[in-house]
Amino acid sequence: MQFKNKTFQKFWRFSTSFQLGIPIIAALMILIIWGTIVESRYDANTAGKMVYQSWMMYTVMGLLVYNLAIVMVDRLPWKSNHYPFILVHIGIITLIYGGWVTQKYGLDGSLSVPIKKSSGMVTVHQTDFTIYATFDGEKYTKIYDKEVDFFNQKISNENPVKFNLDYGSEVSNSSKQDLKIVKYVPYARATQKIIKSVDPLAGASIKFQISNGRIQEIETLTQQNKNKTTESTLGLLTMYLGYNHKVLGRKNPHTNEVYFIPLDEENVEYALYSKNETKPYKKGQIKIGGVVPTAWMGLEIRLMDYLQFAKQDWQVTELERPTALTTEAIQVIFNGKPEWLLLNDTVKVFTDRVAYIMAYHNRQIPLDFKIYLDQFEVTHYQGTSKAKEYASRVTVKSNDSTSDILTMPISMNEPMKYAGYTFYQASFEKDEKTGEPVASVFSVNRDPGRSIKYFGSIILSLGIVWLFYQRRKRRTAI
Repeated sequence: MQFKNKTFQKFWRFSTSFQLGIPIIAALMILIIWGTIVESRYDANTAGKMVYQSWMMYTVMGLLVYNLAIVMVDRLPWKSNHYPFILVHIGIITLIYGGWVTQKYGLDGSLSVPIKKSSGMVTVHQTDFTIYATFDGEKYTKIYDKEVDFFNQKISNENPVKFNLDYGSEVSNSSKQDLKIVKYVPYARATQKIIKSVDPLAGASIKFQISNGRIQEIETLTQQNKNKTTESTLGLLTMYLGYNHKVLGRKNPHTNEVYFIPLDEENVEYALYSKNETKPYKKGQIKIGGVVPTAWMGLEIRLMDYLQFAKQDWQVTELERPTALTTEAIQVIFNGKPEWLLLNDTVKVFTDRVAYIMAYHNRQIPLDFKIYLDQFEVTHYQGTSKAKEYASRVTVKSNDSTSDILTMPISMNEPMKYAGYTFYQASFEKDEKTGEPVASVFSVNRDPGRSIKYFGSIILSLGIVWLFYQRRKRRTAI
């Protein structure tokens, strides 16, 4: 094409020349190599945030589409020998568009379904920050809920993320701020510790030792709040903290049980039940350092530590790279007091009149249906506990009724496709004490750009074949 304006003509020629095309291709290759290195050193999520979903990649892909489109327009009016060339360019642009549709509107997450139960919430990589408020400790109101991505934010004490809890909105400049996020750790190794809480609604925590001449076990039980029961099982003995057995009766009469009920700052009430008995054979109160003899194998229970009001706190160590034990963590400061908040965990803070619960968690997206796990089977390598194969049998149920829509197996090499989603057998969850499977974990994928990418691949392939055929025809004619 020719233009009267010389400046625009030069710009047009540059847009259609190798002077722009070659640097674009070189930049794309560099980004792909960089992304591969980052993914091998860190993980796919980090590579996506640093490279594949960065402004650099979007800029290069945008320039590539621009260059391909300008080159096609520059050939107008098209002749017969231009069509293979045009098809190749259209195919590449269609592939890029399909990838953008997948990234923008697709879904890639996981779904955990307990055995003999159902679930319809898919957990994805995107993260949300949520704040709830309560005045009575019972009814919580969501006052803030927003998608956040701290990975690409430079957060520090000098540049914190601030929140106004009175209105549940984030502001930049206000003297009323009492909550701020001052640090983000992408790869945190966290160890848990129990500390004293001044929250009257907090639960209790006890640390005890069970021992005889051959056995010595140390266990800690901590309530999430004063109304929640926590329990632990050691062999044929189950211990409960916070369960009122005198009012509600025994939880499991078919096993040996110990019930602990906090009384005050120093004393804990206990009751020991033998299996199949309706009344405790021993009960009383115990303080830190106290010992309770039992009738089971000569075991003794020693109370090593006790807090009437306790909360779980974290000690965070920042690592350079992710491992199987790392997670994301943010440090929040509320009224001058720092708290660590791990990914998919909560922190409770409060004033004299209101309590707040902050949650930093992966976003959960509801499906239009539920997956019910009928059966889960796992086979192990002979002589080991390592899983060799595992498979699930699931039933798809509608949300608005109890009718079954579809029943089929999902195995490691046999995914299930339904309603535009593909469910892959990814892993399973085990009970920490028994080692038995308790839930099946599926990878869930929805790719709305797949058909576009298939169509672009067909166009690109036809264009390449046509282009080679055209060149071969020219050589034959010569």
